[in-house]
Amino acid sequence: MSKTSARAPRVRRVTRVIREIDPWSAFKVGLAFHLVVYFTVLIASVLLWSVASATGTIDNIERFMMSFGWETFEFNGWQLFVNEILLGLLLVALLTIVWVLGATMFNLITDLVGGIRVSVLEEEVLVSTVEGDVKRQ
Repeated sequence: MSKTSARAPRVRRVTRVIREIDPWSAFKVGLAFHLVVYFTVLIASVLLWSVASATGTIDNIERFMMSFGWETFEFNGWQLFVNEILLGLLLVALLTIVWVLGATMFNLITDLVGGIRVSVLEEEVLVSTVEGDVKRQ
């Protein structure tokens, strides 16, 4: 049976140095992030297209463009969506590669300058037991 100490946890300021970012970790995080953004943009564009179509905004834009002298001007929603899918996948791949190259560049630069210093606060929680000894967690 143990009881916790009534004292507040001790906090100390510690300086850490970030010297390396694993490129594989940057790839995984970058790919996950960009896929989430990609699917969010796809869903938002479908919803916006549906609202614009239901309110007649798309028809108004098509008529406005024909007033400039074009014989026919028509948005093909399905073709726009397919192009958005392909362009989005290309952007996901390119931006993920940029994250990996950025991590690699960071690693090369920190080899020259020694890293980035970050100050963090560490809490030290002391737990006293019935026997009277103090354990650090």
